[in-house]
Order: sequence, then C-alpha cells, then structure tokens
Amino acid sequence: MRQTASPIRPAIHRPAAHAAWVSSALRRIATAVLLLLPFAGFLPTAHAQTPYDLGMTYTQQRTKFVGASPSDNFYMRGATVDLGAALFHGIGPVVSLNGMAVTNLRSEIDIHQASYLFGGRYTYSFGHISPTVWSRRASLFGEGLFGITHATSGLYPTGPLGPKTNTLTNTATGFTYSLGGGVNYNIYHRFELRVMAHYFVTELPNGGTNQQRDTQVSAGVNWHLGN
Repeated sequence: MRQTASPIRPAIHRPAAHAAWVSSALRRIATAVLLLLPFAGFLPTAHAQTPYDLGMTYTQQRTKFVGASPSDNFYMRGATVDLGAALFHGIGPVVSLNGMAVTNLRSEIDIHQASYLFGGRYTYSFGHISPTVWSRRASLFGEGLFGITHATSGLYPTGPLGPKTNTLTNTATGFTYSLGGGVNYNIYHRFELRVMAHYFVTELPNGGTNQQRDTQVSAGVNWHLGN
C-alpha cells in the first residue's frame, strides 16, 4: 500500500503509396521497440551492480479476538510489496508495504489495515548458475522492520471497555514492528519464487492490551536486480 505549439510550416505533398509505406514502417519499428523494452533489463552488464530485490507476495495473517480462547483465531488476507538493497556484504535497507483485510467477522466487524515499514535485511546468496547478473541460484534473508499501521473500516475503542468508556471509532493508527525472513529460489532469469514468514506486532486499540501479536506467511515472486 499518489505542450508547446509548433510553428506552422507549409505542407509537403508526397505520393500516397510512399506515405503509406513510411507510416507502416514507423508502426513496425515502434511495435518492435515496445516489445523489446521489457527484455532490456535482462541484458548483462560489464560491471558489478548493487543487488536489489523487489518482492510481491500474497500474505495471510493469523490473529485472534481479545480475551478469546487460544483456539478462537481468525485470518486476514492481503499482499506485501517490498524493496531491499544489499549494499555491504549482503546487508542493506528494506522498505515494505503490507495491506490486509477481513470482513464480516461475527457478522458485524470489518478490518482493513495498511502497514508502512522500514528496516534492515541480511541476504545470503548461494551463488550463480552462470556468470550472468540474473542467474542467482537461491538466497536466504532475515530482516527486522518497524513503522506504522493505519486501520480503517473497523471498530476501535478509544479507551478501556466499560459502561462509560466504550466509545468506538472506525480508524486507528499504531506503532508496528516485524521480525522474520524468507527464501528466494530462481525460476527464470531475474525472476524468483519467494516464501516468507514473519512475527508481526501492531499496537492498535482493542480495549485490552492494545497490542496484536500475529504471524504472517507469504508466497509470491521476487525480481532480482544486479549481481
């Protein structure tokens, strides 16, 4: 989970057949360029590049109701997009956007939340299949993230639940941190399969501890850039 006008020039008249041929050739060149652009990033470079990872995963989060029994859990589903760079021996920064949602809990509760996180990541690479920049075999990574979570469309108490303090609001924001890691496995060129797991803690009002200690599992793809 935000012309300048050209001066008028006299027209130049050319035979219709020649004009049609020029137009057709230009269309073919433009089409070829557009088709080749997505593959330009696959070309190897002659010098080392800083490794980057752009991950996009489907995420499922396991949580529970306040004061409920240990087995009274529910699941939120959404997506995670993150970008990390290995600047020094596999160590570098990472930013992550995480969006989760669930509706009709107990027939009346909806939860929509977006988390904006930043932190550090260590990545260990298992080498390359061939001497090209895109053919990393696989990698392991661990990370620690922190930031905020903004929740909407829910029911969040503004104070401890009770006969005089049970005022509810439909939006809330709280501090968030996450610890976890994952595996990237080469599929084709720069594209990799990614699997992740995280211990995910949000501090949103709930009338009790005002903290949610959840677990997340994610699966999707990663686009590896650089060496």
